[in-house]
Order: sequence, then C-alpha cells, then structure tokens
Amino acid sequence: MADYGGAAEPRYPCKVCGRQFVQGSLAKHENICKKAANSSKKRKVFDSTKQRVEGTDLTLRQVKAAQKKEVPPPRSNWRAKHEDFVRTVKAARGVSVALASGGPLPPPPPPSLNPDYIQCPYCSRRFAQKAAERHIDFCKEQSQRINSRAPPNPAAKAKQNARLQYQAPRPKASGGPPPMGGSAMGGGGSNSRIPAAAPARGHTGGARTGMGAPTSRGRGTGYQSRR
Repeated sequence: MADYGGAAEPRYPCKVCGRQFVQGSLAKHENICKKAANSSKKRKVFDSTKQRVEGTDLTLRQVKAAQKKEVPPPRSNWRAKHEDFVRTVKAARGVSVALASGGPLPPPPPPSLNPDYIQCPYCSRRFAQKAAERHIDFCKEQSQRINSRAPPNPAAKAKQNARLQYQAPRPKASGGPPPMGGSAMGGGGSNSRIPAAAPARGHTGGARTGMGAPTSRGRGTGYQSRR
C-alpha cells in the first residue's frame, strides 16, 4: 500500500460490476464478483403457492390454472359518464344564472347511478364488488338483529313523545293593581293595605303619653284639653 505522502495508485475497473480497484485487489474482487453474479442469475423467485394450498381442498394445478386465467376488463360506460357530466354542467350554469338574477335556485340534478355497483337488498345502497361482498353480510346481520327485537312499550313511547313535545307555559299577563280591601278615601276596613296616617306632633313639642290627648300648649291637629 502506498504511503499517504506518495502518489495514489492507479485503479482499474472490474469486468463484472464496473467498480474500480487497485491492481492488488482487483484479481481477488473479480473472482468473488463472478461467483456472486452467477449465483444470482440461477436464483429463482420464491413461490408461496404450494404452502398456501396445503390444508385446503384445492390442488396446485387448479391454483396455477386460475392464476393464468385472464380477467376480462369491465365494460366502459363512457356514454353514461358523458351524460352525467353534461347534466352537472347544466345544473351549475343554472345556479350561476339564478344567483346573478336573484331568482330561486333550480333543483339539484338527480344522483347518477354507477351500473358497475351492486345494490344491497337490505338498505338499497350501492357499493363496488369487493365492498358489497363485505357490506351485504354485515347489513343482513344487522337487519335480522333489529327485526328480532321486541316491539316498544306504547306507554313508554307516549312518555317519550310527551317529553320531546313539551312546551313551557306562557307567562300570564298582569291585569292591573291588586284589589283593595277598603276605600282609599274612607280609610276603611280591616283589609285595607293603605297604612293609617300618624297624628301630627305639635310645633312646641308637647309630649304624648300612650294614646292620651296632647297638652293644651300643643298646636297639633289633636283635640285640645278641656278646662
């Protein structure tokens, strides 16, 4: 091997893989590269069909024949697709005209049905072939489960409808002031809600004791004392 300070050795390409090596390593590499190339050419692709057939009623010949059988491509329904496209464009134009003129919007076009789809006999929905195979079994089980349930109790159904349709009562309108027990002018009955007026106190400040009359010096509205 040459020193780091010296000139680099020339390299030569391998005749098998084209990679470049120095003269001392080229011969050894070519022998290994030829063996690897020859072994890779003879290697066959592993086929797991034999392992998958084991434990089944099918034979390897039947599986091979089914694999060789060509599946015809689905028929092209270009005419139906073109008509669907034309209807969609017309509907979009009608919406644009209605928005510009301020008129009512036209009804939407009917949904297009793909003839390649399979309709479910239980829910009437349409699916592709693989999706329909999975969905129909599931939908059949669900429909049988729903039909096997007991009918709902009519009393419970009525209570549920009453709860759903419940409306709060409206507040009553006020009809005016509450009725008075006695006349406001007469100062009357025991049921009167107007409090009685308190007797006026004299300016000179005559003191009152209990329910007695005020003194003679008072100038209030009460009765004067007798001489």
